[in-house]
Amino acid sequence: MTMLQRLALPPRTEAASAPAAPERMQALIERTLELDRHVQRRARADLAALPELALAPDARAALGPKYPARAFAYLEELDRGDDDAPAAEAALLDEAARYFRGAIRPQSPHSLFNMVPEPSVEATAAAWLATAYNANSLMDAFGGEALLIEQQVARKIGRWAGWPQAMGISCNGGKFTIMYAIKSALSRIAPESIRDGLPRDLVILCSEGAHYCVEHAASLLGLGSGRCLRVPSGSDGRMRPDALRRMLDEQHAQGRRVAAIVCCGGTTINFNCEDAREVREIADAFARERKLPARPYLHLDSVIGWLYLSLLDADEAQLRERVPDPRSRARIAEVLRRLRGVDGFDSLGVDFHKDGLCPYASSFFVARDRRFMDELGDGSYRYGEQDFQYGQFRAYRYTFENSRPGQGILAAWMNLRRLGRAGYGDYLAGLHQARDALADALQRHGLFRVLNRASLGWELVFEAPFAPDLLALAPSRQDLALGFMQECWDRVNAGYDLPLFSIVPGYRIDNDPDAVTTGFLLYPMQQRSDAQWDRAVALIAAQFHDFQARLRAQPRALSASAFEKPIR
Repeated sequence: MTMLQRLALPPRTEAASAPAAPERMQALIERTLELDRHVQRRARADLAALPELALAPDARAALGPKYPARAFAYLEELDRGDDDAPAAEAALLDEAARYFRGAIRPQSPHSLFNMVPEPSVEATAAAWLATAYNANSLMDAFGGEALLIEQQVARKIGRWAGWPQAMGISCNGGKFTIMYAIKSALSRIAPESIRDGLPRDLVILCSEGAHYCVEHAASLLGLGSGRCLRVPSGSDGRMRPDALRRMLDEQHAQGRRVAAIVCCGGTTINFNCEDAREVREIADAFARERKLPARPYLHLDSVIGWLYLSLLDADEAQLRERVPDPRSRARIAEVLRRLRGVDGFDSLGVDFHKDGLCPYASSFFVARDRRFMDELGDGSYRYGEQDFQYGQFRAYRYTFENSRPGQGILAAWMNLRRLGRAGYGDYLAGLHQARDALADALQRHGLFRVLNRASLGWELVFEAPFAPDLLALAPSRQDLALGFMQECWDRVNAGYDLPLFSIVPGYRIDNDPDAVTTGFLLYPMQQRSDAQWDRAVALIAAQFHDFQARLRAQPRALSASAFEKPIR
């Protein structure tokens, strides 16, 4: 049963006097189901037309981790799009189906590409309702209590971090949370910049392992990507304390002001996470010794790691009870140790669509207090107590957008209220248990080697043992691995029900710059049975053996290819 079908089911208990669904809502439900049936029908027809795979004869029995894709050129497609006539019903249905071609299906047990969970029914239904009611989070006069619930979400997560006066902003993705943080930092260190523009003596620092969008965010804000400086990290993935202090001193000596330090709060690969207390102490000591008016703004890019805040209040005995598996508990305990100083930070980021069981997009910039409302404005208005009375609250003065969707707000709130802090803690423990179960499946099979045993996250990076005679056909191991990866992706893109996983060129084993290889990435986002994990590993192995056998039977030179990492 699909999520759409579950959502369309009547309530478990129906009172005889319950009113019928409003006519418009019923029409929306029926139309959505009609579109879904057509999407599924078209996808199954494409799947049935595929030839059988000798390496996986049952790979056409069910839809795979992606809807069948087609190859096309964007500019050619755009040049064809000149039909302005109204479309017939059949054409409309086909357009809806076309929208999903090549899209990932997170409900598939073989969807292991990235941190893309299947959202909960409750959160998805709430997001749909916000869409159906066409709520606008511009201001409370338009959106009602949507803006209050937005702040309640931020306040709840903020309290987990130790910020009793936290407030925040719902936004569309983690890059926005970083942009809000950097803009707040720039306005705080240079208040005149709100009206006069940025001075040229400002820089920001971030960890070597921070997300690649930090430079882009700096560029979009007018600071410039070159003003974002990365601090070298150590073998544990954290910024090296000596390197952080040295760079702070170097920038000060050059007459530059460090507006912000963007810290990792858990990355997609290797789960790099800073020691929050250590970073704060270094920033405080720097400001004190240099007699600065304030230390640099501290932002925790925790769009993944926010989930650990649900267990931040647990002591050792409670953690042992909540997370009985010792492998999972050791990883979680170390992350909690590093996050214990977050109460001294200024802001953090949350992606409920990553590991909060919400549909896209549900991100939050959470700040320790409401100062950001003035720092993100245009300098012509300051928030006062009167702004926090119903009918007076206007978010557009500090948000990047004016009109804003409310789906992410209600979806996040539904899950927070349904699961509670304890429920999210249990979900985190379950993700780590899924990681261990998949690692055990890799070990049972015996072909692949897990590379990231030191990672604090629940992702798995493994190495494939390419034969020496085949390595000689390629410029490098990476090029051979890319050839294998592309074949696996081609099958999944065609629609076959095979594992969708990813590749990590230039992977540093245990963050060691001298131990670099090409790894493959698996992201388990829910627990499966041992048999299911064994099946997934066996299907990857079958493709690996097939790739090597065909390359050996028909040797061909593999050329070097430019490649952008799909996940960084």
